[in-house]
Amino acid sequence: MKKIACLFVLLLASPLLRAAPWLENGDFSNGNDHWYGPAKWPSDFAPPDPFTKPDPLTSQGMIIPLRSSGWLKICQDFRGKTSNGILTISYVVSPDFAFSQKPEDYQNMPHKIGFDGWQAFDAPVNSWVAFISDIAGGKCRYFFIQPETGSTKEQTFQGSLSDVTPYSTKTIALAIPPGQGMIVIHSVQIDDK
Repeated sequence: MKKIACLFVLLLASPLLRAAPWLENGDFSNGNDHWYGPAKWPSDFAPPDPFTKPDPLTSQGMIIPLRSSGWLKICQDFRGKTSNGILTISYVVSPDFAFSQKPEDYQNMPHKIGFDGWQAFDAPVNSWVAFISDIAGGKCRYFFIQPETGSTKEQTFQGSLSDVTPYSTKTIALAIPPGQGMIVIHSVQIDDK
């Protein structure tokens, strides 16, 4: 009987035992809280007339209008409690979205976002980058994300993190190459693997 009672208590408590996401405000429900960089927010695109319906593209999430030259970097500093996680990013692109087609825009990508301390690497043309700096571990991890152009449906990227230094300060940088149009990120989360 005691075993059944203990099992019942564990089942009731199991939602409380689940690990919290590594990132704060990953769904942007609190605007730019915990995020820094040149992103825009739905309030920046709200129509002045309260009776005008907002554009569905810019009514939620983190809005990143692309620049014609130079990369953009939006970051959050965070700590993870374990060494393995899953990164999930959900986003949409505007109908006029297109990245630069110049290979030189993708060369030595860490330098282009001011991360000169990391080893240089080139990003593939037509890719943006989720870059995770683990300074305590002396490692960086990066994921190349290639959006589907000409589609307004939500796209999802998922990548696996391993051997991350638990409890140390880390930074996730969403690095966006030059182009036109915009990317609207609906959520960025890292959960325990």
